[in-house]
Amino acid sequence: MMKRLFFDFIFLLGIGLLLISCNSESKKGLSIPAVPEVTEKARRAAAIEFLTDLINSSSSSSEIYYKRAKLYLEDERPKDALDDINTAIGMKANNGHYYQTKALILRELKEPQQALEAASKAEVLNVESPELFTLLGDLYQQIGQFAKAKLYLNKSLQISPNHGETYFFKGEIAARQGDTTTALQYFHQTLNFKPTFLPLYLKFAEVYTALRQYDLALFYSDEGIKQHPKNAELYYKKGVTYQRAYQTDSALASYTKAVKLDSSLTQASFSAGMLYFKIKNYRYALPQFAHTVKINPKYPDAKLYMAICQEFTGDFTSAILTYEQIIAENPTDYRASGGLYRAKRKQDYGAFIPDNYGSSTDTSSLSQYDIPRKNVDTTFRPLQPKSRLNLKPDSSRKN
Repeated sequence: MMKRLFFDFIFLLGIGLLLISCNSESKKGLSIPAVPEVTEKARRAAAIEFLTDLINSSSSSSEIYYKRAKLYLEDERPKDALDDINTAIGMKANNGHYYQTKALILRELKEPQQALEAASKAEVLNVESPELFTLLGDLYQQIGQFAKAKLYLNKSLQISPNHGETYFFKGEIAARQGDTTTALQYFHQTLNFKPTFLPLYLKFAEVYTALRQYDLALFYSDEGIKQHPKNAELYYKKGVTYQRAYQTDSALASYTKAVKLDSSLTQASFSAGMLYFKIKNYRYALPQFAHTVKINPKYPDAKLYMAICQEFTGDFTSAILTYEQIIAENPTDYRASGGLYRAKRKQDYGAFIPDNYGSSTDTSSLSQYDIPRKNVDTTFRPLQPKSRLNLKPDSSRKN
């Protein structure tokens, strides 16, 4: 006992001397600074750089490409991930886990049929895991083969009854079959087992908005944002809920936040543009449509609304060019043809032809180009009778 107390005393004394030494070195400016907190994204970037150096040093193997592919997928770079996993499979074609990862990548790239082929190859190569069976279940439900989807999801639950994602995809099947009550039950089971699962909160927002239970939709959107504060799609879904609830200002704020977090989320910028357009605030709508066209020139109607906003804000030259581009792409677009006629007439004569776009609103703060007006002809003209009677003098009448 005395011996143990002696060693404890020596240990505490050593700790004390170390602390005094560190304090002294700190005063001299020689102490090691605290290591800054490293984000998950930074750690992933460092790991990718390390694996890339290994590949460039000619010491690469299929396993290195496989690991980098998984990191690329986590980093939301599925095309880079696909290149790496194909290289890994080219080096070693009999590894089922490689095909499973390829299936995950292809699912991210919205290629469910090709993803299903890769996942099935993984199963043939004797990969048996709840993750693979859940993946197969999801892919089968995406292509509408619900019986096979349920079979694989049940196999997953037999291996791991607490696998949250499995319940989510069972809920997806129920929702697609019109059984909303059952779908929500499965979604809540997912919430119990995997509360960080992002697609769950997106689905909650979508379903409760469709049910017009806007408070619940907003609640789950906010819960999802707590888990994933940088996810733009959650803000977009929140904007949709606000818009359906006729809370325009909140919807615009959510759409703007979504675009700020992810500039490629064109459905958010287009939705914001349409909200501004409906209240005839064309100057604010224009940059939203312009952004949408810049990211996705083929986005339906985005270029048309951009042209209309250019026209209604008085930039007739730009409007004419945009209308002409639309007509060149689709000569039968009568809306663009009508817009081109209006814009040219306004450019030549300054006459503002009223249109039926948007809805009525207070436009007192807008400029003359923002406010549709109707020109009224005030020229005085004497009234003319609708018809003239052909009266002849009465010869029988005497003065």
